[in-house]
Amino acid sequence: MFNIVTIAREYGSGGADIGRKVSELLGWECVDKQIIERVTTMGKLDLTWVTEADERSRAWWERVLAGFRPGGLDLYSGGIADTGVDHDKLQQFTARVIGEVGKAGNCVIIGRSAQCVLRDEPRAFHVLVYAPIAEKVERMKHRHPHEHNLQTLLHRIDSERTRYTRDYYGCDWSDRGLYQLCLNSAIGLDACAELIVNAIRSSESEPAPKK
Repeated sequence: MFNIVTIAREYGSGGADIGRKVSELLGWECVDKQIIERVTTMGKLDLTWVTEADERSRAWWERVLAGFRPGGLDLYSGGIADTGVDHDKLQQFTARVIGEVGKAGNCVIIGRSAQCVLRDEPRAFHVLVYAPIAEKVERMKHRHPHEHNLQTLLHRIDSERTRYTRDYYGCDWSDRGLYQLCLNSAIGLDACAELIVNAIRSSESEPAPKK
């Protein structure tokens, strides 16, 4: 029986909104920005830095600096020098929080490669949300009213998330094999949420496979 839903999403696809709708329909906890807050508390970190570093891995040149600079990378990349926390440690904190949330169950987890953290968890139902570029651009006009090149912004953020998943979990974020359900949000956010909920509820009535 599934009691965890993870939502991987293209930036601008509405995946986070779909996740929130799913949590409301199921009466489960929705965990999105709360991950950042818990990680900040866990590592006693600066919230602004954690927010900026969220779902990003180190660049190759940052790894080189970490090996040669006295005091490590934090002094040069906006990390918190006195805690010794960099992007790699931040990822470890994030995975730990996701693991704890997943262990409790009855939750919808948005992003942060949760589909990889919980890939061996039989109670987890993994969803990928994508959308046509034109629809993503239209949606992001309201979030980034002063951005002149939204397509470039969308590509950059998706590339950062793809690199994060590859660097830390060795997975291709777009690999459909990671998910039980892939949804084009062009059919509507409510429709997507209902499809996910119906899949969860239908699985509860399925007979257990014979051994």
